[in-house]
Amino acid sequence: MKDNLKVYVNKNLTGDLSKEGDSYIFNYKEDAKDIVSLTMPLRRESWVRKKLHPIFEMNLPEGILKERIKKHFAKIQDMDDINLLKLIGPYMLGRIKFEKIVSVEEILVLEDILHSTTTDLFDELMQRFSIRSGVSGVQPKLLLSAQNRTTMRFEHYIIKSWQSDYPQLALNEYFCMRAIQNANLPTPKFYLSDDLSMFIIKRFDIKKDGSYLGFEDMCVLTARGTEEKYSASYEEISKVIKDVVCVAKRRDSLKQFFTALIMNHLLQNGDGHLKNYGILYSNDFEDANLAPIYDVITTTMYIKKDIPALKLGDAKLWWKEKTYKTFAKQSCGLTNKEYEEILKTCQNAIKITKKEIDVYMSEHEETSEFLEGLKGCWKDVIG
Repeated sequence: MKDNLKVYVNKNLTGDLSKEGDSYIFNYKEDAKDIVSLTMPLRRESWVRKKLHPIFEMNLPEGILKERIKKHFAKIQDMDDINLLKLIGPYMLGRIKFEKIVSVEEILVLEDILHSTTTDLFDELMQRFSIRSGVSGVQPKLLLSAQNRTTMRFEHYIIKSWQSDYPQLALNEYFCMRAIQNANLPTPKFYLSDDLSMFIIKRFDIKKDGSYLGFEDMCVLTARGTEEKYSASYEEISKVIKDVVCVAKRRDSLKQFFTALIMNHLLQNGDGHLKNYGILYSNDFEDANLAPIYDVITTTMYIKKDIPALKLGDAKLWWKEKTYKTFAKQSCGLTNKEYEEILKTCQNAIKITKKEIDVYMSEHEETSEFLEGLKGCWKDVIG
């Protein structure tokens, strides 16, 4: 049985996706002008895979959100990938949508989310918005539009919560992202709710005219499915950057990536996997660059002996300085001077952020035990 699914790029009908037997098939329309992925250029020949194409899988929900959707609709139809795309595809995150284009306006005020006193606000939002939250990841997340009272515009945010298994995860991510900013790395705008239950990120792939930039994570760009997000190396990511990012932005993107890798070490973030790095572009390779840094937490707060998500030099461990220096030179093309400057910048970012944490603890004593533990996990230097 063939079940076609219409595929739109920025509201333009671009092609159709179907499943025939055990194969997924995508065909561009004859008059298509937009690519669905940097890895799938325009052509008349079908794009055929045994598994769902990575660009279409990229934003399928995972974890709790996916299970909640599947359970809710299981009595109506089999919730395979095609039917899941048919259900949430119209609301999907980013420039690609499926089946139809819908316009749903919900007035949510950012300040009300940040300063809410409602118990279990995230659960309430989950009930209201789970179907139209085409945002990937295992950590519970929702994609919402919120009205910012200061600017009086509708702006799009990703709201993330945490479970009891990972106490104070929002606070953890907030200060890790502050450290990333202090290392002069580009980040989305982000916020922490007053009750510390939610971490809110402003979307970075929306243009001023409301259309979307292309965004593809490293799973897509290395032709891997979501379940393979830990099966790669940082060398592969650097190669993708050199192959995909436009010449004018390539060197800065490599420096940005290497700086993020050093910050992961100092912050002890063992979850820097393929889906946590990506490429942004308007049309094609000619303007592609590395996306802002996102999804950074100190994983050793919860998994004491955690290790990095990907290999570097054929191993997953907290590497010595010699390994980073070799990677900086051979894979990122950095000079010794640039390497030393990045190392100094990252170490200084940790110092600055620790001082910010001390100020925060003086005003929020109830967070002191957790934040002292967070600072204790961070490294001041590369071992």
